[in-house]
Amino acid sequence: FSTLPERANDRLIVGLFLIAIVYGAVANIILFIAVLGSKSMRATPSYFFLIEITVCDLILVFFSIVHQLAGVIFRQAYFGSAYSPLNYLQFFVTQCAWWTFVCTLTVTAFNRFVCIVFPHYYDRLFSRKSSLLFVISTAIVGIGFSAPNLHPCCRLIWFFDDWVSSYSPFTSWYIQFDLVINITASTIIVICYAFVCWRVRQVQSKARKGSKNRRELRICLQVGLMCGVYIFNFTTWNWIPYVATSRWLNAFIASTFYIQSALHPTIAFLFNGQIRNECIILLGIKTRAQLNSGVVNPSGTANRTTNATNASQR
Repeated sequence: FSTLPERANDRLIVGLFLIAIVYGAVANIILFIAVLGSKSMRATPSYFFLIEITVCDLILVFFSIVHQLAGVIFRQAYFGSAYSPLNYLQFFVTQCAWWTFVCTLTVTAFNRFVCIVFPHYYDRLFSRKSSLLFVISTAIVGIGFSAPNLHPCCRLIWFFDDWVSSYSPFTSWYIQFDLVINITASTIIVICYAFVCWRVRQVQSKARKGSKNRRELRICLQVGLMCGVYIFNFTTWNWIPYVATSRWLNAFIASTFYIQSALHPTIAFLFNGQIRNECIILLGIKTRAQLNSGVVNPSGTANRTTNATNASQR
């Protein structure tokens, strides 16, 4: 792998994939520790879903390294054959994490829909107990959706020579099932955010005045961007193969999978001040006392991270 000229493209692809994978792993670990390390976030029901998504991303990133990248590097020496149990069994675990993520993201979009459009019902629908039930249910459904991948009719295979994954056999009914579930999830997300945008326009003037409303809208934007990344990737995976096929297009499609896992924590860092402040404390950049006291920078302007603990409880 490291010396043969004919493996030069493989070396390039592995190097490019590793950039997104390593960043995604580090960022998700920091996000996971930051959320669990904050008593207020740990006790807030909506963060249960973020923790579950982060765990799914970490599983996906881990198996991207030990499964897909290892397959590209070692090929037959690792798998023996593309159809070996080691190949499709690892993909089964990846699929469990993937479908759990899709279900959780859909529930999270519904969570934001209720929070913005029907706030009076929010505490009833998304209490701590009900949110935990949602988390457990999405994990069970995700595993259930993945169970057919263990049967010979629906196995997902990583073809390491072509840098692409595909169902085997190519006429498997699971291809249509995959498409229907993703379309259904995307439709629910789009409908939820269509109502959210409509409601935001109605209360736009109030949102400018209330800091709590602004926080809710920023969290809503965070979830919306995560949903947008998912819908873009789902569309890409199902559209590009019908337009053209090549190893480099396969590599692009695979890379969107890794980039998605890297973007989720990045979006959280950018749009959630409480998470950002916890990460600043975790990395030792500032202490909690400095953040709470509002440190003045050299220009004389108060630090924007002041009073981080006043973040939304939803």
